[in-house]
Order: sequence, then C-alpha cells, then structure tokens
Amino acid sequence: MTRRSMLALAASAVAAERKNRVPVSHEPLNIKLPQATPIQLSNGLTLIAMEENRLPLAWVRFQIDGAGSLYEPHPGLAYITASMLLEGSKHRSGQQIAQEAARLGATLDAGLDLRRETATVDASGLSARFYDWLALTADLLQNPTFAVDEFNGRRERRGVNLRMDAARPETVADYALNRVIYGSHPAGAGSATAEELAALTPEMAASWHRERYAPANTVLTVIGRVRTSAVSSAAEKLLSTWKTPAPRFSLPPEPQRQAQRRILVIDRPGAAQTRLAIGNLLFPRGSPDYDATTIANRVLGAGGNSRVEKLEASGQVLTARSTMATARFTGNWQIRATMRTEATAAALTSIFAELRRLCEEPVPSQELEEAKSAAIGRFALTLEQPSDVINYSYTRYRYGFSADYWEHSPARTGALTAAEIQAVARKYYQPEQAHIVAVGDASKIRDALSKFGKVES
Repeated sequence: MTRRSMLALAASAVAAERKNRVPVSHEPLNIKLPQATPIQLSNGLTLIAMEENRLPLAWVRFQIDGAGSLYEPHPGLAYITASMLLEGSKHRSGQQIAQEAARLGATLDAGLDLRRETATVDASGLSARFYDWLALTADLLQNPTFAVDEFNGRRERRGVNLRMDAARPETVADYALNRVIYGSHPAGAGSATAEELAALTPEMAASWHRERYAPANTVLTVIGRVRTSAVSSAAEKLLSTWKTPAPRFSLPPEPQRQAQRRILVIDRPGAAQTRLAIGNLLFPRGSPDYDATTIANRVLGAGGNSRVEKLEASGQVLTARSTMATARFTGNWQIRATMRTEATAAALTSIFAELRRLCEEPVPSQELEEAKSAAIGRFALTLEQPSDVINYSYTRYRYGFSADYWEHSPARTGALTAAEIQAVARKYYQPEQAHIVAVGDASKIRDALSKFGKVES
C-alpha cells in the first residue's frame, strides 16, 4: 500500500467513525518506520536518530528514565524539577532561553511522560539551525540553576493548576480511581497537595537532578531532515562533558489485584451530574495480550462506533469513553462517563451490561472487522506525526521489541479473532471485579451505587 493510499485509509476511517460506520478494508497496510540503530555515545547516552526528509524540520526528545514521579521521594518533586529546566541555566536566564528559542525558530518543553517513569525534554525547529537549538536544549538539560525566585513562581503556578484540577469532577474521579486500583503502589498517588508543594525547595530539585539526570539512563531520539552522522557528531560534542554517574533504581513491586470490588463516592452536594470512573488492572506493556486488548478497548469505548459511546445516543449518558494505559509495570483500563444525576442508576446498569456482553459473547464479525479497520487506520494516521514516530521508536527500544515490530502491527491486528478478544475480556474486564468511583451528589446516587456493592465515602 502506498503512502497516499495509507493516508486515504486513515482519513476515511476517521471520517467514518464520526458517522458511526467504519469502512472495512482487506488490503494489507504496508508501512516502514524510519530505520535507526541505537548508538551509545562516549558518556553512555543512547541515541536513536532517524532521517525523514519530507520537511525542513527536526524533532528531538530526551527521555530520562527513573526521573519520573513513579520514583520521587517527595510528591511533586519530579514534575517541578523537570519544569524548572526551562527557567534558567548557568549560561542563560529563563527569559534568555525563551528569546533564543524564538530567534532560532525552535520550541522547547520539559515535563514528565504519561506513564510517570521518565522525565522528558522536547525540542523542535528548522533543520538548518539544528545544531544551534540542540545546543540550547543540551545546556538547559545539563546546567539548570533552580534559582529561588523562578522556583517559587513555578511552584505557585503549579499550585494554581492543582486547585483548578481539584474543582473538576473528571480529574477528581480519575485520581481517586487510580488510588483505588493501585492501592499503595506509586502509580496510585495523586498530585501533590498544597502542603506538599510548599515543602519543596530549590535544593531538593537540584539534588534530584544531580541524582537522576544522567546520560546512562537517558535516550535521545531524533527525527527529521538531519543526517544520522551529523546528529551523532553534534550530540557527542554537546553532551560529552555530561558525566553524571548512573543512578541506581528499580521498578516498585508489581501492584496486585484486590480480592473484592471497591465503590467510592465523593460527595458534591447539589451536583446536577455524576462523573463515573470504572476500571481495574491490566498488564505490563510487554504482555502478549496487548494487541487483543487494544481491540477489546476499541469495541468497548475507544472508537466513534463503540458500545459505551452508543449510550450517548440513547440519552443515558452525556459522555462515555474507555481507555487503556500500559507501562513497564502493570497498567489499567478505565471507563469514564458523565450523566445526569437522576440517570446514574440506569447508566451504571447499562455500562456493566456492556462489560458483561464483552466477556460473555464473541464480538460479531462485522463489528470486529470495523474495529480492527479503524484501529489500523488510526495507527496509519499517527505515522504522520513525528512525535508519535519518536514514541514508537522509543517503545521498540525500551521493551526490546524486534526491529520490524511496528511494521507488523497492522497484520497482527488484522489477524485477531473474536475468540482472542473474548479471552482477554474475560481475563481483565470482568464486571464483578471492576472498581467504581462516583463524583456527585451522594444523597441522590448512593442508593444506585449500593446495588453494586458496599459504598465507601
């Protein structure tokens, strides 16, 4: 399949999903990600460089393993350390970093990945100025100053964002469900409280940076109109003095499934709507169940024609979606839904009926083919996004997948059977084991929740 027909398939899948129908194509999707052999620099950093010449641009991402919030000794420390990289280095103030990036036509960002394992530093810009803006990025990565004024300002802004999150029922429900699912595992920890943020200091951030930001646990991925040899030469020159010793860290013990469902209600007196978050544990990303569960999730609620999203048309829910997230530790699946307060009981009943149907009945042939076709089309569309290609390449490297892992992804998806989908549904999506968090008017929804088990406040 040509690149043009690949894009046509992707676009038609997206458009069709919006119309609640998906075209089924049996033509094999042949893709080829830019090839890259990981290179280890003299200081131990791993470089993955991919040439992509369609645009005069380049994108880079530094991923520092072990510097994410999964490992932090104090809540909020990993995030504020990463975000402070933009606030000034030994050679430039935060304002000078922003001005130089603008002059070079580059964008910079720093933060944490969604799986909470790594800190990330991203940059992109014109390939003609690649060396210049890579040098700027290397400086802020290696030489942050954690100045007191900038630290206090960043901490204050973070506090404002967290207070806004605390007012959003959807965020409150998500955090609470993670705590219920993961228990004492660090993945269940929510955002830092105001008191925990106030306890953070510039010295703590500087210490965390010295301890965890090291080349040996960093992967630099580059894609764009830059030659691999030039990237390697530039990275070696700009990063050769970065010699922080490799930190020692390991993943926390795996989270364990709880024997019984938990139901938690978070009271919002007078709320006109209920926000539900339902879910449980899955598996680590390397599991052989990953592909089948991706399609099970799409059938359930991750596509425009999915089962729980159809509840919107019936008026039982206002919004409903399902998601899955995996990492090197055990991930989770979730259904997130919003409904009118008085519809909470009916909505819960319908959502659990869909979970039960996914476990007890094979997905009909047409529905399965549509879900697989839509998934392949979406995958094809992501290949046009350099940030997604970077993520695919990093995933392939981090999990030790074969060099052609992503090239075979469409074929693996296309070969999935209804029996395989039902098997993973029975394994992970049993409705009786799904935890429930509800944010809403407890006086009006507690009875509805109690039909599914003991309700906690």
